[in-house]
Amino acid sequence: MKRFNALGLGLCVAFGCAAADDAIVASAMSAAPASISADAAIMDWDFNVVREGSNGWTCLPDRPNTPGNDPWCVTEAWLNFLNAYVSKTEPSYEEIGFAYMLQGDTPVSNADPYATDATGPEDWVTDLGPHLMLLNPDRGLLSSISTDHLNGGPWIMWPDTPYTHIMVPLENRGR
Repeated sequence: MKRFNALGLGLCVAFGCAAADDAIVASAMSAAPASISADAAIMDWDFNVVREGSNGWTCLPDRPNTPGNDPWCVTEAWLNFLNAYVSKTEPSYEEIGFAYMLQGDTPVSNADPYATDATGPEDWVTDLGPHLMLLNPDRGLLSSISTDHLNGGPWIMWPDTPYTHIMVPLENRGR
């Protein structure tokens, strides 16, 4: 099966497609504990299946067009979310979703899912280490959770958008 995204194509040219697949798999698997990633499906960022899985999880590699190392391992609800985010449509998941990003994330706005330029420190999330992310289809239940990414605990990212979700840092992010 041929995949031609930027990471895969570049690695295919440099090392051959088998090595490119190995690099994608290794990167993707680093997003979650081995107890999850070992049996997870692996997709590239064009949502092509690189490796079939058997446990209901899907892992994606580091995105080559972003700074930092940001692979993901997600449940089906998060795949729905990611497809909606990429296509700028409203997600339609109906179940709670879980995602791991144990390698951290790229700097991002906490308010605007499509912002590309840094804003002030109260909004621009930097140095985000390992974390979990949670989706709840009943977004009304999230109203009591802080939107302050420096509150020292979980917070809501992208509130008041269709992409609202809970961020759960696994390292200290307090002030």
